[in-house]
Amino acid sequence: MRVFPHFLCMNKLVVLSGVPGSGKSYFSRTLKKIKGSHVYVVSSDEIRAQICGIQSDLSKDNIMWPMYYKLADVYSSDPDGMVILDSTNATTYYRTVPTKELKNKFDEVYLIVFKLDRAIVLNQNLQREFPIPTDALEGLIDRFEMPNEEDEKFFDKIWIVESNDIVPVINILTTK
Repeated sequence: MRVFPHFLCMNKLVVLSGVPGSGKSYFSRTLKKIKGSHVYVVSSDEIRAQICGIQSDLSKDNIMWPMYYKLADVYSSDPDGMVILDSTNATTYYRTVPTKELKNKFDEVYLIVFKLDRAIVLNQNLQREFPIPTDALEGLIDRFEMPNEEDEKFFDKIWIVESNDIVPVINILTTK
């Protein structure tokens, strides 16, 4: 139960959705740099790197995913915090089902979908420290789900980012 007046403090959960190389982690780092101490980035890549020594190692995901959601749960205790879930979250299922238990711990829950042109994503993937194989990325792009009615019911607000210009969404999130 919150002891802070709702109008003074609001915590937010921001779920990022996009294929590797679409700009999710860049967005998270930029927002944290601008907004500062009340931004908590929970990154599946970073947790994998801590557990396995490399972010591309999926062998211990049975350990990684519980840690990922537990961190978000811990950070939800900041009444003015913004928790960013930085992972692919490529389908409605992965955006909503694992997040349901967290939803009641936040005042607002947002979805930001990174849907950049295929050529841009393929190029940006190759510039990553750990690019994924192009054929695997092509498959992820083909299977990626844009938000649907279920997403619209679950999230308080959805933004679609269709270019590398993240400034408009960052401005909205940093002025609320």
